Amino acid sequence: MDQATLGRRFWTLWTAFSASNLGDGLTLVGFPLLAITLTDDARLVSLVFAARFLPFLIIGLPAGVLIDRFDRRHIAMIAQVARAAALIGIALTVLSDVATIALLSVGAFVVGVGEVLTDGGLPAVVRDVVANEQLEVANSRLRASETVSNMFIGPPVGALLFEVHPSIPFFAAAALYLLTVGLLSQLRGSFKPEIDPTEGTFAEQMGKGLRYVWGHPVLRPLALTVAAFAFVGEAGNTVLVLLATERLGLSGVQFGFLLTVDAVASVIMSFLVMRLVRRTSHGSSMKFSVIAYATQAFLLGFSTFLPFIVLAIILGGLSDPTWNVISATARQRLVDDAIFGRMMTAYLFVAWSFQPLGALFGGVIAEAYGPEWVYVIAGTVVGSLLFFARPMFRKIDTAMAELA
Repeated sequence: MDQATLGRRFWTLWTAFSASNLGDGLTLVGFPLLAITLTDDARLVSLVFAARFLPFLIIGLPAGVLIDRFDRRHIAMIAQVARAAALIGIALTVLSDVATIALLSVGAFVVGVGEVLTDGGLPAVVRDVVANEQLEVANSRLRASETVSNMFIGPPVGALLFEVHPSIPFFAAAALYLLTVGLLSQLRGSFKPEIDPTEGTFAEQMGKGLRYVWGHPVLRPLALTVAAFAFVGEAGNTVLVLLATERLGLSGVQFGFLLTVDAVASVIMSFLVMRLVRRTSHGSSMKFSVIAYATQAFLLGFSTFLPFIVLAIILGGLSDPTWNVISATARQRLVDDAIFGRMMTAYLFVAWSFQPLGALFGGVIAEAYGPEWVYVIAGTVVGSLLFFARPMFRKIDTAMAELA
């Protein structure tokens, strides 16, 4: 698939997506590095992470109704403006020397609200700009771009900018979010779904998305499996900066480059996912993702030998795009457009609502026993999915084969 095959509208969306994720990459290190300059309490650092994902629990379901009522591109544009405003606010508190964990958490919460609206609607826009048979390729290109922007370029650049001045990564990320708005404004076409006037009240429509996910034979187990991933994954993300700087003795810049190793592996894997699926199956490829993630967690938990740490980060990079490309494609193929927004936010409500709890859990465990024990627990939980999620892997293979 080349640029001409995927079409101009896809590549406009891809460029906007890349700019947005580069902004996310700058904040990926900006938030934790600023947090640890304000406190050395792992529990308080975890509050910032929890605040960013709390919106999925609070506004996830009503956001889905909005996404299925209004133009999804316009919603994403408004969300990006809100995220930019929040980051500018954080940067100004840093310049004024009044930044606190509380203010940082509020800013992270607003950024999270924008993320709910963006992540809930843009996957449906992808379906509008490419043909059904191109979805795996389109998703892999988006995933590669997300990884390059969010982890390969963003974290080391963000860490370097933070060393110059802690406010700069937040100003830069805000500028990139505003650039995304300009790019999305160039995306031609209407992305407003058809509204069924018989669907009932706002509250009834919110419930419909949740009932749809819960009653779906593939989406329900997939969302619950991702919830387990999200809980332990966010626990690990919360304490990674502590593991790197305190247990391994890395600097902030070295921490940023450690994330870059993850990104390199993830980009390479993004282009190999379809080959893996063709040689095995969708379900078997997801099992590979589980094995890679569990191995990564155990290495981070039990080793301080730097080559093993690098190997662990590489395995995490292989795991992430494999799971995400396959699960995104499954949702796009299995769900009708009229309910896609409510399905997506309900799915994220089930799957990602555990992230704030995971962040708090990681902070408590790290403070009490050390960050390495967070990863030991994560490896145990994710490894158990090889047994508990076996029926789901079979269902995904069956569903995707029927749609082929």
